[in-house]
Amino acid sequence: MRAYAKFLTNPETCPYLHDRPSRLEVRLAVKVTPEEHSAELASGARHFGKSYFRPACPDCSECISLRVPVRTFLPSRSQRRVLRKNRDVELELGEPALDAERLDLYRRFHDDREQRRGWLPSPMDFEGYFSSFIDNPVLTHEFRYRLDGVLIGIAYVDESRHALNSIFAYHGPEYSRRSLGTFDILSEIEVAASRGKSYLYLGYYVAGCPSMEYKRDFRPYELLVDGNWKPFEE
Repeated sequence: MRAYAKFLTNPETCPYLHDRPSRLEVRLAVKVTPEEHSAELASGARHFGKSYFRPACPDCSECISLRVPVRTFLPSRSQRRVLRKNRDVELELGEPALDAERLDLYRRFHDDREQRRGWLPSPMDFEGYFSSFIDNPVLTHEFRYRLDGVLIGIAYVDESRHALNSIFAYHGPEYSRRSLGTFDILSEIEVAASRGKSYLYLGYYVAGCPSMEYKRDFRPYELLVDGNWKPFEE
């Protein structure tokens, strides 16, 4: 990986556990090979655009990487209900794009999370959206979800040789009863399996963070503990 900068962010309020500070180790990547990207995912790194990062909090280690082995995954009864509920939703796969419709949908989603789940404010403009989701050094797909032609959800997912990696997803808060977040992950697992991938990476799981609890519903899953991936079945 060619990185033109490596640094530690200043301590800020943790976006997951608000009672403590957090820091990130960040590398801004110029060029990343598929093999390097696979190794980064396997070692617990995340990326938004060209920023590869991992936690660097001196007094906390609650961020634990989680991935789903797609070949052994079986949807639960409630997840099968979500699939049935969204049979009328159309999935399109394409290249990441940016327009006012996407930015408005993102802002409405984030505003809703700030109000209902205590997310920290995250102002987003066209430039920020471009650097976070569009300007990627690795192959990245945009999952578009439409209902009667209307865009109701977006997910960004990158691809490596053995896995898909879920970067970020958002949807219209007015469709909350459809459980579109769960539907998106189920769709990503299905696409990963159809492409012969072994895993879907779901980023960090943080115990005690309500916004992260859904990740443990996709079973069986694996957690990165002391540098090794270990299977967990609840």
